[in-house]
Amino acid sequence: MKEIITAESLLRDRGLRVTPQRQGILQIFLNDPGYHWSADQIRDRLLGQMPGLARGTTYKVLNELVNAGICEELATQDGIALYGLRLKPHHHFFCTVCHEWSDIEISGISSLTIQGHSPAASIDHIDVVIRGVCVKCSTQDSKA
Repeated sequence: MKEIITAESLLRDRGLRVTPQRQGILQIFLNDPGYHWSADQIRDRLLGQMPGLARGTTYKVLNELVNAGICEELATQDGIALYGLRLKPHHHFFCTVCHEWSDIEISGISSLTIQGHSPAASIDHIDVVIRGVCVKCSTQDSKA
């Protein structure tokens, strides 16, 4: 039986106080765990439920979720940070057509070795980004 993760329990488990803002933002990620949003997209989605949600509060909560290891921040090539759920290690696929990021799992990454001189004294983790065309965009391309 799969354990159901709630925003409240996840916040408590990571030592964060449960607030409506934290719960609302985290619930967006839990509803669609493989998707990545900008802070403005997250805020826009919550404004109907939380009309007073400030932009600064959104960024502050996202930073807290990243620091607690619940979410990740992806730096995009256009300078906009995207945020996604990071409850287990994973890598990313970036569609070069629609510019959407997706979580993917890849095997064999742990056996990579760095050849030649390495600036790293130790490696904490490896992030892989695979770039290409997603299924949705390639299907639309073939219909045109």
